[in-house]
Amino acid sequence: MVDEELLVERRERIATVVFNRPEQRNALTTGMLAALRAALRALAADGRTRVVLLRGAGERAFSSGYDFAALQELQAQGVPLSTPEDPFEQTLAALRACPLPTIALIRGFAIGGGCALAAACDLRVAGEGARLGMPPAKLGLAYSEAGLRPFLELLGPARTKYLFYSGRLLRAEEAYALGLVDLVASDDGAEAAALALAEEIAANAPLSIRATKTAIGALLEAPLSHSARYDVASAVQRAVASADFQEGQRAFLEKRPPRFEGR
Repeated sequence: MVDEELLVERRERIATVVFNRPEQRNALTTGMLAALRAALRALAADGRTRVVLLRGAGERAFSSGYDFAALQELQAQGVPLSTPEDPFEQTLAALRACPLPTIALIRGFAIGGGCALAAACDLRVAGEGARLGMPPAKLGLAYSEAGLRPFLELLGPARTKYLFYSGRLLRAEEAYALGLVDLVASDDGAEAAALALAEEIAANAPLSIRATKTAIGALLEAPLSHSARYDVASAVQRAVASADFQEGQRAFLEKRPPRFEGR
């Protein structure tokens, strides 16, 4: 059930949203993504929440990304991936538009869509054993402008290319040095560190924080020209529709290296 796969816990002015599929490394289903969007809307409107904390259940993962069964179901339904019709893109947009400050608490793996959701939060606290990575190039997938923007804002062009081109899995300290993580704590102390930061923020003036978040978002917004948007969308859809993407999925499920042919 969706309400079992996404939990919302409250601690005074702090709401913690929990990806609750620990046995699947908190892989994301479309139901979880819809529930997350609904939770963000409700928390922003309730008048008492000051900070939203996102974390994964258990110690193994923040989230390992899109559940492959959900991904294949979307493809079977003809939903174009990495477009505004994709539930994941809708969730990224909802997270970035949330007027409340958001913090990702990362323990274990944050890979693919899990890493992208963490990047879309305002701040990230990681346990020292965390591992972060963006492997779309290992799957033949491509992220859209909306999916790349949080990384570009955090890391800049060269480091975003490094993360996406290589597909490497980074240790927490490497992610911190890159700018992908804001604070690293011990695995045992990461939750306490994230909550302490959330409480510090919650004690400050909420209208001031909201204004700062709104202004920074506006200052970072750089709309693309119509032709550039078309070029980006075309390149993404060529990748999503490619034989390489199908091969990447098969290789992942068969636990073997993919054989990409550039078509």
